[in-house]
Amino acid sequence: ASRMHYAAYRTQGLPVTSAPMESLVKQMNLRVKGTEMFWNDGLKGGEAILQIRSAALSDDGRLKTYLANRPGSPFTRRTTAKTYKPLNC
Repeated sequence: ASRMHYAAYRTQGLPVTSAPMESLVKQMNLRVKGTEMFWNDGLKGGEAILQIRSAALSDDGRLKTYLANRPGSPFTRRTTAKTYKPLNC
């Protein structure tokens, strides 16, 4: 088995530890499982957040596709203001 060439990886800017990934996992766990976090639909809400996060980090256009086709939220505030047309004077 070959060994990792740390010096070569560092000069290429590649990570040589799992610390960045562990930090990201910790941050996501705090956001999803933190205090005062209540999901009305069980784990579906947390799964949706993880899917959007992974789409945002990908370079294949998944986030753009999702944002273009996402369904409306039932919690979206609907305006009650009426639109008025100006009078023809």
